[in-house]
Amino acid sequence: MVELALGATEGLAAAVGLVTGIVYTAVRAPIPAPNVLGGIFAIFGTFAGFVLVAAMRGQLQFG
Repeated sequence: MVELALGATEGLAAAVGLVTGIVYTAVRAPIPAPNVLGGIFAIFGTFAGFVLVAAMRGQLQFG
């Protein structure tokens, strides 16, 4: 069963990502993530495909 939830872990991950982006930009280093919109959509599409297949298999649970 795949559980899809937004909680403390997701909030912490978003905060760490934000701080990482700020630090990398401040020191003018390349970010460790796709710096183009297409790359970000590819990551989102991968996750959306995972969720879609889990839902089709009846393995998706929101919680």
